[in-house]
Amino acid sequence: MNRRIIVCAALAWSVAGISGCGGNDDTAAPAPPADAGHEGSSDATAPSDATAPGDGGATPAESGGNEAGGDAAAETAAPDAGIQRRMLLSYNGSSKSELVAFGLASKAVDGRFVYDGFIGTTYVTATDPWLLEQANDVVARLDRQQPWLVRSSWNVALDDATDGGSAYSDPAAVVVGAGAKAYVLRYTRNEIAVLDTSSAVDGGVPKGSIDLSAQVQAGGDGFVEMSAGVYVPSKGLVYVLLANINSANVGCSGYCLLCSDTHPTVVAIDVATDTLVDLNGAAPGVALSLQGFQPILGQGTMAYDAEADRLIVLEAGCNSSGADGGVGPLQGREIEQLSLFTGESQRLLDLHSAAFPQQIIYIDAHQAIVQLDTAYTWDPTTTTGLGPAVPNAPDAFAYDGAGNLLGVSARLGSDGGMSGWDVVSVRMADGKITKLGKDPFSLSNGFLAGVELWPQP
Repeated sequence: MNRRIIVCAALAWSVAGISGCGGNDDTAAPAPPADAGHEGSSDATAPSDATAPGDGGATPAESGGNEAGGDAAAETAAPDAGIQRRMLLSYNGSSKSELVAFGLASKAVDGRFVYDGFIGTTYVTATDPWLLEQANDVVARLDRQQPWLVRSSWNVALDDATDGGSAYSDPAAVVVGAGAKAYVLRYTRNEIAVLDTSSAVDGGVPKGSIDLSAQVQAGGDGFVEMSAGVYVPSKGLVYVLLANINSANVGCSGYCLLCSDTHPTVVAIDVATDTLVDLNGAAPGVALSLQGFQPILGQGTMAYDAEADRLIVLEAGCNSSGADGGVGPLQGREIEQLSLFTGESQRLLDLHSAAFPQQIIYIDAHQAIVQLDTAYTWDPTTTTGLGPAVPNAPDAFAYDGAGNLLGVSARLGSDGGMSGWDVVSVRMADGKITKLGKDPFSLSNGFLAGVELWPQP
């Protein structure tokens, strides 16, 4: 659930649970930290002082550093049913970030990993949990049983940086393809890093890359802004969503993105050859186009609906330029579908009056969760509107597959100010809150950067 907001310095940075990039949003995003560039190697630390057992608080946990070992063949298989389920909580500070593994069985912090860099988050695939040290160009595959330990790591900086561009490649997603292959989508670059996951490595380099620079659109900023990806085994294809924004075209003193003469697209990669396939037939180019603008960034951006053979995409939109040089109305904030059978896109829901989109969780053909200002249920086959809001939804959450939202919520003090974080489970049917713990993070003065559940339901 890692998000991006465009700010006046034209810097893409991670944020979760706040408003931005839309003319009807009430809250402006805080100014981001300075560009940290490469912050150095990862460092695992023990948890800070925790609440004593018995009051629902977090307890001290085992922690460890990078480990590059284990059975490589086992790493490519689906996770065993016996793996303990944990929430992977990400928190970004001004110069360090941390991953916290919160156990649903232990109701405590089972382990944590603190690393250099002001942005980072986790990403969960069907086979493995991953850590994206975004400011460090590091992608790490975590241990399945102890997902605060690094089993393999790769430096995905490559050599495609441009003068005047971001100092880091900002890995935004990991898409696991066929066999021992993973594709790393890098938000501030135009090449996908291809990893060989057949053996454990420490600081390894990609086995190759896939150049998407031909997909850059006139009117953009020179980058395709890879935002999300999904592997469809039945087709042998990885579909990659490209935002194609102009990050320098901003208004509202840098807090809203202005519309550009560009549009999101989807390309497909043949996992057998690592080449782009033509989705357009006789039409120009190889990509399919979407109608909205500015797809959000993170695990909850795009889903594949196998029953309808379509992609479902959540987009934040942009503001038009006003006639007087100011900021005009919001455009392109919506949920839309892209049919992989016909190649046509269609708006499913108009979200122009809604708060900034956070994520969409696709459950099945008739069930989804859309997070805006709070969580809403939605039947993805309908275009008439969202369903009811989920009472007491956490500020950031994952779905457990059994009707509950698992996540964290800000705890307010008597003066109305924030006093900490509660780790909670919320039953979607009636909003019943079960408190699992509190204050899991050792860092402070930063922001929540994501909640994922491992293993996935």
